[in-house]
Amino acid sequence: MWVAAWRILPVDVPLLVGAVGIWLNGSRDLTRPPCGRRGMCWTPSRSESTVGGDAAGHSAVSDPSSKTHRRGSFATTFALAAVLLGLGGFTFYGNLLMTRTTVAQSEALTLDAHFSEARNAVSVAELHTRQYQLEPLPTVRARYVSATAAAREALQQAALSDSRDARADADRLLSEHDAYRVAADKLLDLVANADPDATRIDRSEVAPAFYTLQHDIDTVAHRYHDIAQRQVAELRQAQVRMLYAIVIGFLVGLLLIAVIWRLVLSFQRRLAQQAYTSEHLASHDSLTGLPNRMKFHRELAETLRTSGSAPEPGAAVMMIDLNGFKGVNDTLGHRAGDDLLVETGRRIRKALREYDTVARLGGDEFAILLPRMPDIDVARQVAERIATALREDFALTTGPVAISGSIGIAMEVSPVDGDELLRRADAAMYRAKTTGCGVAVYDAEVDTGTHDRDVLFEDLRAVIDAGDPTGQLILHYQPQIRISDGAADGAEALLRWQHPERGMLPPAAFLPLAEGTELETPLTRIVLDLAAGQAYRWHQQGRSLVVAVNVSARCLFDDGFTESVQEALTKHRLPAELLCLEFTDGAIMTRSQHAGEVLRSLHALGVQVSVDDFGAGFSSMTHLRHLPANGLKIDRFFVRDLATQQDAALLRSPTELAHSLRLSVVAEGVEDVSVLAVLRDLGCDHAQGFGLARPVPAEDLLAACDQAEQRARVGLSTVSTSHKPAVQALVPHAAIATHAAAENTPAG
Repeated sequence: MWVAAWRILPVDVPLLVGAVGIWLNGSRDLTRPPCGRRGMCWTPSRSESTVGGDAAGHSAVSDPSSKTHRRGSFATTFALAAVLLGLGGFTFYGNLLMTRTTVAQSEALTLDAHFSEARNAVSVAELHTRQYQLEPLPTVRARYVSATAAAREALQQAALSDSRDARADADRLLSEHDAYRVAADKLLDLVANADPDATRIDRSEVAPAFYTLQHDIDTVAHRYHDIAQRQVAELRQAQVRMLYAIVIGFLVGLLLIAVIWRLVLSFQRRLAQQAYTSEHLASHDSLTGLPNRMKFHRELAETLRTSGSAPEPGAAVMMIDLNGFKGVNDTLGHRAGDDLLVETGRRIRKALREYDTVARLGGDEFAILLPRMPDIDVARQVAERIATALREDFALTTGPVAISGSIGIAMEVSPVDGDELLRRADAAMYRAKTTGCGVAVYDAEVDTGTHDRDVLFEDLRAVIDAGDPTGQLILHYQPQIRISDGAADGAEALLRWQHPERGMLPPAAFLPLAEGTELETPLTRIVLDLAAGQAYRWHQQGRSLVVAVNVSARCLFDDGFTESVQEALTKHRLPAELLCLEFTDGAIMTRSQHAGEVLRSLHALGVQVSVDDFGAGFSSMTHLRHLPANGLKIDRFFVRDLATQQDAALLRSPTELAHSLRLSVVAEGVEDVSVLAVLRDLGCDHAQGFGLARPVPAEDLLAACDQAEQRARVGLSTVSTSHKPAVQALVPHAAIATHAAAENTPAG
């Protein structure tokens, strides 16, 4: 019985195999590691398992098998659809089979009935024929006629069948029946007339015709009776098979329900994990794995809210700024700086209690939340412990590094909001940094500098938000000379702020306030507009100078920055080739792919693109060869002491590589014009620095350009022998270096 069921259900085995496959695939998600806190699974990336992860800052919390899960989902969906289609197809096939079997059985039974009726009617007709020979009565003949008519009608009904064989049999039997009736009618007529020839006709015609008809009709009737019996048996078998199919389909349905249930649970579990992952990414620093500024503010607000309504000790907040971090970044590269930040996070975390919170606010700035802190002395002890840990050498892959930390502490001694507490800790940290004491506790009478900086920041915000209607933001320009002939063909725009109360402020006094804030991009737009307008005025005067504008790193992630550049060019009708946008190498390499797209769109406008401070970050020619840059500016570190260097290979190498990429090279920080001859021999194309001309207002630039050209010609007349130029400055070297350091700040 089961063998019969197996034969008629060729799709059932694949259905079961597919369903089991779905079961196993759905169960695979349920074999993950146990869930973490709040019942949500979390698989830490390298950045979390080590409090840092990829030291380059490219770590991201993601499931490494996400592609496998997507492929599994597609396979599950396909298998589920195949199972459902298979069940539907088999149901249709079963119904069709049952219908066909039922129709065939019905037709076979009908034919069996017709032929059996014809056989019985012929037998009755023969019986009445014999009776009529004995009693030639009209009633007997009438019964004979009725019997033959019934036999003919039954055969005619069989002849209407859809079966070709049945029609052929019925037509043949009708012919034999007609021959028999003709002979029988002839016999009955002779008997009615008492003709002695009746006996001969009976033996020679009627009897043979009857026996032939009876034999043939019996044979046909038995055959169709057997066919009908077989059809009945097949129908019963089909019913049994359908019963098996229903049972198996029911089991498969139950299995599918279980699979779908598991899939739903797995999907819900995955959604919960993704939600937790997204929340974690949004609230944690991708480099160190520590909470970010947003999460720290949230936890600080919650701690202050609960501590304000409870008799427990108040909370303390610490701000930590690393001393020497920029030097590590500049000398060892950003990879070393990232490793240093990761290790700093570890050391701070190790010095705290389990329920304390340490967060990275940005750059080299960390914040600590200490709930339930008994008094300020205990908080100071914690800060000293952290400061001691930070003073220990850091064993990085690039070598040992020594830094320190400046820590400011603010204690919740009265109801206060989180922003104010952070401001106090920041003010104390600023005092610790400027005085070099390492750890400082907020003192309202002493820590007033932060308030002053906050006021200046708000003044700057007001000017930028209003679009600088009074022209407080102005540009000074420093000439750039072409080393080949000493001609001044460009200038760099440097921002100044004519504050209504504080007077002329240099960039170092206010640009650090805007760095890393939402003011960077709009401030860059203002500088861009001022520079484009001035460049056009010089162009109209017949002096086509290429004006270089320092661009903030944030502009690389501003989708509307390219349109802003286009608007400035259109507004002032400035030829695009007279505008040069300078990006620091660190800004470009942080997200080189995205930066490349922005730089390509700027290059398409026709403006020049230059890489500023090349060599101070971690840029490489491998990256630059894929960027649409026109030039690069060598950092002043390589140029400053070139006049006393015995080996200029350090500068020659990047210059030759830049030229191989068809990039022009600008040497900045030229404080001694005698190095111009060396720069010329090394292949540098342009130069700028205090040794040539200082930054001046726009109206004085043309005179400054003439001065720079005169000094350049003097410097270029110096003979260079084996790249060992004489130490001869036209301006006092120490004084120039002091002023150059003050200008070494991105303007706009």
